Amino acid sequence: MGQEGMKFALISVSDKTEIDKFAKSLIKHNYIILSTGGTAKFLSSKKIPNISISEFTKFDEILEGRVKTLHPIIHAGILAKDKKSIDSLKNSNYSLIDMVVVNLYPFESTISKINCKYEDAIENIDIGGPTMLRAAAKNHSRVTVITDPEDYKDVIKEITTSNQTSMTMRKKLAIKVFRKISEYDAMIHHYLVNPENAKKENLPSKINITLEKVNNLRYGENPHQNASLYNIKYPRTEGFDFTQLSGKDLSYNNLVDTESALSCVRQFKNPSCVIVKHANPCGVAECNNLMAAYNNAYATDPISAFGGIIAFNKSMDEKVLKKIINQQFVEVIVATSYSKACIEIIKSKPNIRLLKVGKSVKGGSKLEIKSLQSKFLIQESDTKVITSKNLKAVTVKKPSNREIDDLLFAFKVARYVKSNAIVFVKNRKTLGIGAGQMSRIDSTNIAKTKANKHGLSLKGCVMASEAFFPFRDNIDLAKKIGVSSIIQPGGSIKDKEIIAIADKHNISMVMSGVRVFKH
Repeated sequence: MGQEGMKFALISVSDKTEIDKFAKSLIKHNYIILSTGGTAKFLSSKKIPNISISEFTKFDEILEGRVKTLHPIIHAGILAKDKKSIDSLKNSNYSLIDMVVVNLYPFESTISKINCKYEDAIENIDIGGPTMLRAAAKNHSRVTVITDPEDYKDVIKEITTSNQTSMTMRKKLAIKVFRKISEYDAMIHHYLVNPENAKKENLPSKINITLEKVNNLRYGENPHQNASLYNIKYPRTEGFDFTQLSGKDLSYNNLVDTESALSCVRQFKNPSCVIVKHANPCGVAECNNLMAAYNNAYATDPISAFGGIIAFNKSMDEKVLKKIINQQFVEVIVATSYSKACIEIIKSKPNIRLLKVGKSVKGGSKLEIKSLQSKFLIQESDTKVITSKNLKAVTVKKPSNREIDDLLFAFKVARYVKSNAIVFVKNRKTLGIGAGQMSRIDSTNIAKTKANKHGLSLKGCVMASEAFFPFRDNIDLAKKIGVSSIIQPGGSIKDKEIIAIADKHNISMVMSGVRVFKH
């Protein structure tokens, strides 16, 4: 059916992100686009030539669209090993399909709706999509299968370079497909077992977790302990994926600290730096450029930064890398990308681990999994966004706009500091951090002592506490320190007393209404 030198790409997507641009690129590389109802209408609205599945198969959709791609012409085209095998069918209606681009009905978002009806959930169970994806993934020796818009650019890049995708690429995409389908099916299973508990806002009563070994680690928490890294496969996990570009093998502690640093720095939009030591931020800053962000983060606590993990939320250039390796000992550096010069420079420091990660994780990781000796603890990750609209000013004195900006910044940092946590901030840079103490006043004293030790003035700074104040002692100390404004969740039986003390000291205070305790 296809013209000489032409290839068929079947596109049927619920998520239409970038699909018009991708389809246009495919057409430039001699692909004929086949598409289903909604996708066909979308592409046509963008004036992108496409052939509907019904026209291709000479078979109209039936049962209100439930049956449209479940047809021999479609699946023979996908599953045929080569042109010789398709030609052996001696039927001109059959043609090879070289690419399948499918993402599934939005089952998860459907069941996440508060008033989701059971029949709506059932109607959003995809049948044709998984069938085409499985067929294409099975035949990845010939067929390119894509289920994630994030992969469009890499596929086009290979086609532009080599006029086809590589076997390595096709296998990688096929593996991704089988994982996605297994997660999709597991999600449906959980919903059918208990529709209420399977909703997004609740965890299911039964979770089938698959552990997939990635590699052995250098060692565990201590050198005499063996450790390995595993990927956890589950429908709603969005993990910490990275590529190691240089350096020694990673250890257990390296990974724990790196995930903490990365999770913290990803909260910020502007160029930011987070330095972590022993799973706690010891310096955080958000600035107009990465060099300033690093300098401000490092200045918070240069002693603790020694041997730490440094995370950035933007691409790193050679100037920042040179500054780091000339100024301090560092275990791991993680950023979204690096200049070519960085890769050359790091060769002179073969022990430093350079990690590259994606720019962001949509919505953050949805599940957080920790282990006991014989059990897993699973909870939804703390990704709740706190904005100025969520803050309730509870004192006579109100914070200024600059203070609100710093209060929100400080509270974001406190979210990743082990409890009890106290964070002092001014101009979106940390001045003192007190972490992991059995009493909150001890954390406040530690944060104050560290700032004084490193010559950082706390006058006019803001103070963040990730949980409520049980006693007035922290507010009294804040006054002596020179704190101008405080953010805390509230919720103590002594809130009225705490507010009254803040008023007495002429300190403004806001409550977030959300506790971000980190055990």
